[in-house]
Amino acid sequence: MANNVINDSRVLKEAAVLADAGLRVTVLGVSLDEHSSVDRLDSGAVMVRLPGTFTFRDGRRGRRQRRRDWRLPLLGSHIPRELVVRKALLEARRAELNLNGRRSPGRVLGHQARQLAFAGARARGLLIRQQNLAFKFGWRVWDGVVARTPWAVSWPGTVPEAYDYETIFGAVIDRLDPDVIHAHDMHTIGVAVRAAARSKRSVKVVYDAHEYVPGIARYGARTPRFIAAWARHERDYLPIVDRVVTVSPAIAQRLRQEHALKRLPDVILNTPDIPEAATVGEDIRSRLGLPVGVPLIVYSGGITVVRGIDTAIRALPKLPGVHLAVVAVPSPDLPGVDVLRKLAADVGVTERVHFTHPVGPREVTTFLRTADAGIIPMLRAPNHEMALPNKLFEYSLGGLPVLVSDMASLREFVTRTGIGEAFKAGDSADFAAKCSLLLTRRGTYKLADPAFREEAAWSGQAARLRGVYGDLLEREVDAGKGVAADDYELVSRLL
Repeated sequence: MANNVINDSRVLKEAAVLADAGLRVTVLGVSLDEHSSVDRLDSGAVMVRLPGTFTFRDGRRGRRQRRRDWRLPLLGSHIPRELVVRKALLEARRAELNLNGRRSPGRVLGHQARQLAFAGARARGLLIRQQNLAFKFGWRVWDGVVARTPWAVSWPGTVPEAYDYETIFGAVIDRLDPDVIHAHDMHTIGVAVRAAARSKRSVKVVYDAHEYVPGIARYGARTPRFIAAWARHERDYLPIVDRVVTVSPAIAQRLRQEHALKRLPDVILNTPDIPEAATVGEDIRSRLGLPVGVPLIVYSGGITVVRGIDTAIRALPKLPGVHLAVVAVPSPDLPGVDVLRKLAADVGVTERVHFTHPVGPREVTTFLRTADAGIIPMLRAPNHEMALPNKLFEYSLGGLPVLVSDMASLREFVTRTGIGEAFKAGDSADFAAKCSLLLTRRGTYKLADPAFREEAAWSGQAARLRGVYGDLLEREVDAGKGVAADDYELVSRLL
């Protein structure tokens, strides 16, 4: 996995399911510092974090920056010509002064020479600055055009960090010599396929597509070319893997269509476990010090522009008395959160917007249970239209009705199951109207419906994952077999 895995609930839940089925599970992630670590998880899986040394990525950035920092030499002949003209004028002025006898030619010529030297130096400096400004402007124009150009992209040249993940994980995977390599997300699919190809045994590869890569939202460094490069990386390897799983039916259909897959990818939703007890652990309302009866809506997840949290904040002036809690993953101490704080101040709702730290993945549902509703205000992007994010189930299985933007898959799911409302994406007025309706009708949504809870619960998704591995290993993979001997000692020796 191309992150530290700490907050990746999907990876941790799948590892726990497979460990419970008696398989030896080792999870590889990238450490946040320069040190390796090996830990036994409560699930019985082994967690390994390896230092993330991005030699290929940083080398490309360095070469790119050096090309853009190079300074043009002095070009053109108009400065020497200017000096010739100025010299001629100076000679004419000297003749004029000699004739008039008004001032000492020596003093005047010295003064004129200094003026000439200063003017020449200034002109040369101005030309150099103009040339290099034009040079840098040219690079900015070029970079802007290239960043917006998704066609004819080479992923090794655009996202060479794909090879960095090979240097981080490849040798350890080879020494572990697994039966199945489970590649999470587009960053590691190439690593998994190449490792399987190197093995002298028949190693199966499962690709877990967390999202529809070509439809990832564009912002900041996520330029069209950057996205196209990762999509090309995925496309080069996806047809080679043995099994594909993904997070929504819409993405499964799209992957099969675009990659001509013989088998429809298996859908394993990002759902949490149903809380065994509704009153266990810390809760959001108590943490914020809000008494029962104060309307509280909650957002839990990453903080980026495309998540649309600003829509909810802009809606609060139209929702008197309603508070918004933002559980910021991985932390509220981020620049994106500062932007939201400023927005809350600008619209006059600072006292009603609360930013707080997240809890562990297994604790999210019970932590959020005392809010009145959960929100998913994501903005339009092709990937968002197909997404069913884990927070949808974290909210609803904790008893919270949901307010979602009208992305196709979200709207269909919420409408079909009767667990909430949908509003027009990015429209704060519609958000306010639908939020008022939802809070008024809070007790009418079908959150306790047995059919919904069976569909949404992780137990059903876990059964699908066991089925995938049973097919790959050609044997029964059943729950409750107990934790097998792990690779803790082996991995420790490898590191």
